[in-house]
Amino acid sequence: MNPTNFNLFLMVYIPLYVITHIGLFLLFRKAQVKNAWMAFIPVVCYWPWIQLTGRPKTWMIWAIIPAADVIIWFSLVIDLMESFGQNKFWQQVMGVVFPFYMYPKLALDKNIIYLGQSRNIDFRKKYIPAKRGAVREWSDALFFAFVVAYMIRMFQLEPYKIPTSSMEDSMLVGDFLFVSKMNYGPRFPITPIAFPLVHQELFGAKAYSESIQLPYMRLWGPQNVKRNDPVVFNVPWDQLDPTERPVDKMQNYVKRCVGLPGDVLEIKDGVLYINGEKGYEAPGMLHNYYIKFKPNTEVPSKETLIREYDVYDFGYIDPRTLIMALSKADLKRLQEEYTIDFIRQQKSPRTGNYFSPDGQKEFNAILRVKAGQKLSDEDISKLGIVYFQPLSSDLSNMFVLMDENYINPEKYKEVSKIDSIKARYQLNSGVSVNAFPDNMEIYPWNKDNFGPVTLPKQGQSIKIDKNNFYFYDRAIRVYEGNANFELRGSTAYLNGQPITEYTFKMDYYWMMGDNRDNSLDSRFWGYVPENHIVGKPLFVFFSIQYKRSENPKPGTDGNEFVKIRWNRLFKAIN
Repeated sequence: MNPTNFNLFLMVYIPLYVITHIGLFLLFRKAQVKNAWMAFIPVVCYWPWIQLTGRPKTWMIWAIIPAADVIIWFSLVIDLMESFGQNKFWQQVMGVVFPFYMYPKLALDKNIIYLGQSRNIDFRKKYIPAKRGAVREWSDALFFAFVVAYMIRMFQLEPYKIPTSSMEDSMLVGDFLFVSKMNYGPRFPITPIAFPLVHQELFGAKAYSESIQLPYMRLWGPQNVKRNDPVVFNVPWDQLDPTERPVDKMQNYVKRCVGLPGDVLEIKDGVLYINGEKGYEAPGMLHNYYIKFKPNTEVPSKETLIREYDVYDFGYIDPRTLIMALSKADLKRLQEEYTIDFIRQQKSPRTGNYFSPDGQKEFNAILRVKAGQKLSDEDISKLGIVYFQPLSSDLSNMFVLMDENYINPEKYKEVSKIDSIKARYQLNSGVSVNAFPDNMEIYPWNKDNFGPVTLPKQGQSIKIDKNNFYFYDRAIRVYEGNANFELRGSTAYLNGQPITEYTFKMDYYWMMGDNRDNSLDSRFWGYVPENHIVGKPLFVFFSIQYKRSENPKPGTDGNEFVKIRWNRLFKAIN
């Protein structure tokens, strides 16, 4: 990913870097260290620094390893302060936080001299108090831990826990990952005043201050976001938590980037297409299936589904009918191990949504049975009826969720007891959020049928008219800071002036979960601007299997511990 606002960063960073390293050079000279000129070269400057403080030469190797380099740097700063007699806690804090002030000050103060290698045993006996007291010891330890952890977490690596099932089977609920901030380039904090190691809240209060908000800045990274990369990002529009927050304090999500800037994206009947070609499907991608087991045969128990299949999203519609999020491999295994009546994949209609009278269940038809007739189990199986809701006491009329192929009169005539079956739909979703951009009259899209749409690309000019205005409205108005953007009749106006096209300032990405029917993703809150990209998941360092609690305690995530997944430790993310 290309660095953004890099010139602004250099205007601030270069002067501070030069002043800091001039001070470091003068301190090297004061300590009569050979090759003091190395002070001006990143990483290389550690070599004379190690000599000055008496650290092992092997530290140079650690200094080039991500995460370890921060510990090396912090330790060398403390050692440097001690070598010049700066043993007080505040002096060492100044050396870490304001080196561009502290280094030149020490170097130019004639009363401050180099006392020797601070890691030398004789030096420490002579100059470092044997007992600093409990307060000082705890202060040093906490300061060290906070600074090192903050620097590593902000610019290099951050641990992340998978809280939901949206990326199963690639990433499971209870997986603990390391996320690299370096692959796509570290993003500078937009809210620099924040409590270290806390994202949004601490003890119920905001853990950050909005008094200072920096512009979006990202350093160079060795990679661009590639199509089908798993990506951690700040969700741009959280319907579940509408609290307004700065970009870097929005909820962290992890999804797969299926669409890149400039791509034409479309979803047809649950299948993703990118630029007219069928999109990538992860090997363990999940879909929801309605599964009805034959009468008088075994039905898998909750314990079996959790422990043996490691299924997280499932529910019993009735004692013999389940809805489950399964991969093709698990579906095949289930078919081999149990006697199944029928399987139907959960899909949305071509436009709009199925009818939902109560906001809990969806139905796709109204079924009328002939007078004096009653559907048998065989009839229900043939029609693919998953569940029904009676509209009359004699069951002659009912809402049904059924195989859509049999809504056709030519098909349902095969069941002689049927009088009629009429399809039933509604525009807005009754059981979940609407598809982006939540304007169903213009865009009657859903999770399985969406688009086609073009994802904005930095520098790309896209025609803006009444047909796509609301799709690009959020990007232009919110993400690119054009508050005065509106549609008057069939013409778009930007800052009071009519426009026919707009040139985008940022790249935009399309994120989707591998658990396609249980993922709140770009289909519901839209594209992800580049300034929301956090990093790339690398590997699982720990994993706990959970199950949904039947009686979740208030204030918990509703998950109960099942076991540790030892087989997922150090598993790469792809």
